[in-house]
Amino acid sequence: MIGGDPAAVGEAKPVLAKMGTRLFDVGGPGNGHAMKALNNFVAGTGFIAVAEAVLVGKKFGLDPAVMIDVMNVSTGKNFNTENVVKQHVISRQFASGFALGLLAKDVGIAANLAKAIDVESPLIGMSSSLLGEARDKVGAEKDHTLAYTYWEKRPPRAANDA
Repeated sequence: MIGGDPAAVGEAKPVLAKMGTRLFDVGGPGNGHAMKALNNFVAGTGFIAVAEAVLVGKKFGLDPAVMIDVMNVSTGKNFNTENVVKQHVISRQFASGFALGLLAKDVGIAANLAKAIDVESPLIGMSSSLLGEARDKVGAEKDHTLAYTYWEKRPPRAANDA
């Protein structure tokens, strides 16, 4: 995700190509930063959605591993169902390699971006809040999948708090 002056991006591409094979020129200065934050918002919100589905399903009596198997052959399939939840949450390994503080930071950047350009985006704000709360309780340096352990222990909110 490269953003910047076209001439500078052109000069930097040979070096960047040595570090990665998929280079996306996303526009002017700041666009790469915005794209990264927005991508991580989608990834983080996907993680929240799968984690909440597993929490609800488990309490209802569904087997979390079977839930993920079903999602992976259904419309709920996404990066988190394929690569994160079964491997790191259900297994209780919590070792995806991505820090909760970094995810919360990026989603916070996406929320601030939306606010700065005056775009109504309640889901970005809610995701930022949920990840920030988990970061504060679990620890910024901890793996982002450990947010699940905080959410599974959190007491239900009163109906008027929803």
